[in-house]
Amino acid sequence: MTSRGMWIGVAASVALVAGGTAAAGPAEAGAGRPHCSSGAHTLSHYGDQLYPETGNGGYRSLHTDVHLVYDAPSNRFLAGTHVDLTDRATQCLTDFSLDFERSSSDRVAGPDLAVSSVSVNGRPAKFRFVQPTYPGDPRGQDDPDPRAHQAGQQNPVGGPRHNPLPPACEPQLTGDSPNAQDGQPCPANKLVIIPTHPIRAGATFVVTVRYTGRPGTHIDGDGSTEGWFRSETPPGDGGFVTTEPVGTEAWMPLNDHPSAKPTYDFYDTVNAGKTAIANGILLSQRHNRPDARFPAGSTTWHWRMAAPTASYLVENSIGSYDLTERTAANGIRFYQAQSSSLSPAQQAANRAIMAEQPDITAFQSHFNGPFPFSSNGILIGTPDAGFEEEMQTMIAFASGSIDLETLHHENMHQWWGDNVTESNYDMTFFKEGMATLGEYLYEARTAGATGGPAAFQASLVEQFNTTYARTGSFWRVAPSKPTAYTLFSGSSTYTRPGIAYIAVRQILGPARFNLALQQIQRRYGGGTIDERQLEAAFARQLPNHSKACREKLGQFFRQWFDTGYPTAGGAAKPQITGPGLAGAGFYDRDGDCDGD
Repeated sequence: MTSRGMWIGVAASVALVAGGTAAAGPAEAGAGRPHCSSGAHTLSHYGDQLYPETGNGGYRSLHTDVHLVYDAPSNRFLAGTHVDLTDRATQCLTDFSLDFERSSSDRVAGPDLAVSSVSVNGRPAKFRFVQPTYPGDPRGQDDPDPRAHQAGQQNPVGGPRHNPLPPACEPQLTGDSPNAQDGQPCPANKLVIIPTHPIRAGATFVVTVRYTGRPGTHIDGDGSTEGWFRSETPPGDGGFVTTEPVGTEAWMPLNDHPSAKPTYDFYDTVNAGKTAIANGILLSQRHNRPDARFPAGSTTWHWRMAAPTASYLVENSIGSYDLTERTAANGIRFYQAQSSSLSPAQQAANRAIMAEQPDITAFQSHFNGPFPFSSNGILIGTPDAGFEEEMQTMIAFASGSIDLETLHHENMHQWWGDNVTESNYDMTFFKEGMATLGEYLYEARTAGATGGPAAFQASLVEQFNTTYARTGSFWRVAPSKPTAYTLFSGSSTYTRPGIAYIAVRQILGPARFNLALQQIQRRYGGGTIDERQLEAAFARQLPNHSKACREKLGQFFRQWFDTGYPTAGGAAKPQITGPGLAGAGFYDRDGDCDGD
């Protein structure tokens, strides 16, 4: 289907909402009235090459109610499955869009979903599916040129026909070459919704999308998959959800971008005996009598995530899970869930590590400030998803096991990535570097347990110096300039920014570094941060605020975050480091930065 896809549904009118009228009448959109237009089909900017198709403009996502009616043995969403998305218009909207991947080239693990109806404030609305268009296309979102709707890893797309335009979407890689799918048509994953009358700027409105079918996984730009993994241990067990960066749209429609952070309620009706695990706090379980959909009965689980949650952090696994909870002295609820099919020995080993989470959270709070959520938890499933993920307040571990170092990494994410989220995908290094720092702090803590504060400090210095000595391709890719092919597999996303934060800690001093972290949490918690804001937050804590030191810190960040070094050795890596570290250091002998 092209961007001129066929219309589906029936005409709609938009109802009144609390506090005012959501719909602008036909005359209001005419001459002398506020201009109304389509919401953007992306939150990316012109020239963006990393998931340029994701997100939707013209409104702000406020809250989402997820209603899943899920049959585990068949792995299908049944009639009654729907989402209610509460949004606020930021412009007068004639139409707007969501992200929803209904089908995939993977006919086994990919989604096979169908939308039955869409409504706005309870009234039926028209809808259609279209391809994304590259951000900033001067010919508009319905550009008839097929090249405006093609996939690519680079800008321009290139590909077999040498497309000179920017990419409209990330390729779903199925070959060994990162550019194997460059130039392929983007799938029509944009669900465009058209109310009869425009929605007035500032109006709050509720969109309901009803759908059924099989949830599945999304094929990513590096060939990996994420989303809803089928759990077959035992056969027909259910589903396991881990979704970074864009896999949530393979099982529910939403505004799929890190900067879209609504709050959530989950109402999962599942087969009797199955457990639903989601973000936040478990509020209730209701046992339902047998019916045509669930002849043996069902249970409705209600979870609430009261804090804003980025699209890739939405958790909603369903299966045979053993779920326990306890409340720590500080009032934080800690949930532990793991697959019932695991051996008693494996479950016991997992519990021993999961029991460390309250202590890990308390330790990391010394650096980051108070834990930002009212609950925290761990989910261990059996599918081999290939990675673990920092699902907000419910960290997901795959393949049936957990390890302590990774738990430190993912738990650190609860502050970095979850509470303070990257503004766009090219800021992934910011939060992965912080989580990697969480691993280094764990190693330093282990050293300090026997050697005291000096051993703690020495561990961090050794980690920096050992890593800084790396050669080869380690320094090749700038952390702020990744491709989807390298985003989650390269040192540029994890290790390089991780040791850069050690250097920043040396430049500022430990106390000022911790203060910077805590101020970032207070200022940007519940929202997003971009690179300029991140660097400014550290600059405010410089012990020497001279112009020379501020400029040198700016050079430090450009070298560490924004520069790729194609050849190894010598000057082919960042030269500015920090006091007491390998490299050129930062301050002069007189404590200034002017080179005198």
